[in-house]
Amino acid sequence: MLRKLLSDAAIYGLAAQLPRLAGVLTLPIITPYLSTQDYGIAGVVMALVSGLGFLQFLGLSVVMVNSFVNSPVRYKWVWRQLNGFISIWTLLYGLVLGLVIFLFVPIHTLENKLQTALLFAIPAMFFSATDVQSNVFFQLSQRPLPVAFRSLVVGMVVVAVNIYAIRYLNLGYRGWFYGHFFGAVAGFFINFYFVYVKQQLWPIFNFKWSRIISALRVSVPVVPHHMSFFLLDASDKLVMGILRVPLPQIGLYNVAANFGSYFASASGAIVQAATPVYMQLYSRRGDMEAALQIRRMTFSLQVLFLLATSLGSIWMKEAFEILIRNDELQQAYPIAIIILMGCNFRPMYLAVINLLSYREQTNKLWKISTVGGVANVVLNFILVPIYGYEAAAFTTFACFMYMGYAGFFMKEYKAEAMVNYYPLWWLLMTILLLLAVYFLVDSALYYKILVSVTLVCLSLGVIFLKRSN
Repeated sequence: MLRKLLSDAAIYGLAAQLPRLAGVLTLPIITPYLSTQDYGIAGVVMALVSGLGFLQFLGLSVVMVNSFVNSPVRYKWVWRQLNGFISIWTLLYGLVLGLVIFLFVPIHTLENKLQTALLFAIPAMFFSATDVQSNVFFQLSQRPLPVAFRSLVVGMVVVAVNIYAIRYLNLGYRGWFYGHFFGAVAGFFINFYFVYVKQQLWPIFNFKWSRIISALRVSVPVVPHHMSFFLLDASDKLVMGILRVPLPQIGLYNVAANFGSYFASASGAIVQAATPVYMQLYSRRGDMEAALQIRRMTFSLQVLFLLATSLGSIWMKEAFEILIRNDELQQAYPIAIIILMGCNFRPMYLAVINLLSYREQTNKLWKISTVGGVANVVLNFILVPIYGYEAAAFTTFACFMYMGYAGFFMKEYKAEAMVNYYPLWWLLMTILLLLAVYFLVDSALYYKILVSVTLVCLSLGVIFLKRSN
């Protein structure tokens, strides 16, 4: 099963991450033409987009997943009605998004503010409804190739536009926004063919309100859960803006946070591949063998995540020196280590969240995600004025760890769980690895090589041992 999961993840990830890798490799080309001010403005804009993003689909993807799994014959009828409602809702959402960007982004030129608002509002209004259907359908069908193809094309468009707009047109932060817009246009045309032409999932605008209301009862409790990722990630930049942290410092934090985003996007391929496997195994209620398979898969993913983030952190200083051709921006590498190691929460988090979602206990998810997100915001307001913008990285790490492990102690999860995941041991291991790599990053080269080889050997040994058991 792990082999199947990783092969699907490789397909999702290879095509999706090749353009992203190309984008990382273009950093030496574009960073000489960018400033901490550009990164600061981009960070605030993306924080606003992420902050409203949790309202974009009102959590209805959960209803789509459940109808696909539980009603394989008539799910299309449900999806088409949901598509009709989402298509209308996103018109209103896009208008609100554009207005918020126009009013609150710290851009001083009226023309640039209007351009930025339109570059994000138009895709949200007209292109996003096809995204959610396409992604959910191919993920649950375990057909990664169409998703990979779309990711590859969109990524190539985004990278090409970014280079042209920043390097040759010297548009600064606006180059990223144009890349986002044209990538969304390319993705829409690909999704249109897959969703409407091949699958015939045309929206039903004369939908039954009783169906929509019933769906919203399940999905709306998920909205605060989705909001938590904004509160844990993008809200840092907004809080700094409210606290009047200088834009160059927000820019430094944004540079570091981008490296966490790179890993989150890459690991998203594993999440996409793992979710339908979790759902299938959780559907075998009361089956001890299925519970053990889920635990083996989760543990193997946790080892892989710890290995990847630890290796990335050990070599983070060298990565910044190679990729970021800007002395001022290179100062952010210690922050990137803390944010990157926080990403290790996801495998254990998936085991809990997928179980509660499948049992339709979505009204319990806020205890994990929303509490963690709100705690991050509160801690940032308290600690950033005292310890500076770097404190936001430590609060993000702490709250990610809460999200990853708090669910194992909820009574709702305990009532359904059949095996022990030893969450405190995994939490302790993550913290110890963070401390180790944080101090190793500045050590001699031969020490780094020795530690890297040791980590790889130990991780492979643990994975093979788990598989043999």
